[in-house]
Amino acid sequence: MMERSFLVFHVGAYALGVPAEELIEVNRNLSCTKVPGSPKMIRGILNLRGLLMPAVDMASYLDIPDSACESFSIILKVQENNIALMVDSIGDIMGFNVQELVLPPTYLSGQFQEAIQGAFRLTNGLLIILDTAAISRNAQNPHGTAHSGIQSLPISP
Repeated sequence: MMERSFLVFHVGAYALGVPAEELIEVNRNLSCTKVPGSPKMIRGILNLRGLLMPAVDMASYLDIPDSACESFSIILKVQENNIALMVDSIGDIMGFNVQELVLPPTYLSGQFQEAIQGAFRLTNGLLIILDTAAISRNAQNPHGTAHSGIQSLPISP
């Protein structure tokens, strides 16, 4: 039995999860700098102790209308990039048997299909597991064009 831990958080009425091993920290009310011309899902650029990263509005990214994603930022290190997920609330870190992951329905399209790895059954619903690599890739390169401005780069003091 292979168990993995996931950080649980909420966006609107949805319980979502990301791999706990990618978690750097959780913050409240971090401000980010808006970037002209960026897509709606990118709230802006976050400067966390000299590290720049895109701040992804998860309500906008997942098209969840009943959420503002104002309160919490989940800072993740996904492969070589840092990314901030803006969410409504933070839950616990929970462990699940990876063999119990239910694959997402095939009718999902575009970034939804790409962003969702599957779900675990909870006593009162589902925990939707997100594909952080896909989210990071889309956040770093939201228009599908190569640009180097938003990658996680240290700032010289």
